[in-house]
Amino acid sequence: MAQSSKIIPLTLVIVLGILVQVLFVFADMQETPDKAAVAFAEAYYGFDKAGLADRLCEAQRVVDDVNVVNLYIHEAARKAEARGFSLGMYVKNRLHHVETETLEKSFDTATVHLTAERKSGLRTFFSKEDIHPVNATFDLVREDGKWKVCTDLLALDDA
Repeated sequence: MAQSSKIIPLTLVIVLGILVQVLFVFADMQETPDKAAVAFAEAYYGFDKAGLADRLCEAQRVVDDVNVVNLYIHEAARKAEARGFSLGMYVKNRLHHVETETLEKSFDTATVHLTAERKSGLRTFFSKEDIHPVNATFDLVREDGKWKVCTDLLALDDA
């Protein structure tokens, strides 16, 4: 009898722990303006054409009959080639130490400030000169239930 009285509370604690973990997973999957801004910035500095197209709002994708994402990728490849590189792994950057702050938010619009460090994928432990600060503010809108960045892609600082 004493054995079963110890098993029941233990079982309840384990079941409760599993339920809490499931709730955390669903909460983490929730679409937020901050996550959308980070996904956009990662695609922007990683020259991810599909990621940019997915996270850029409809109003900013085509301007004056020009596909802005294609133009951005083409210009980045041209600049990389002029420096003697391809747009491959050497020029792409990853974001580190990313922090976001939601400045304004309503049901279908938001403004998010993002700070981070961007580093080349081939940056070594010893070559610290390849660290560049990222400090950007993004306007976001909700389109079809998904947060999209509605900031001029070509006006962002990609130095």
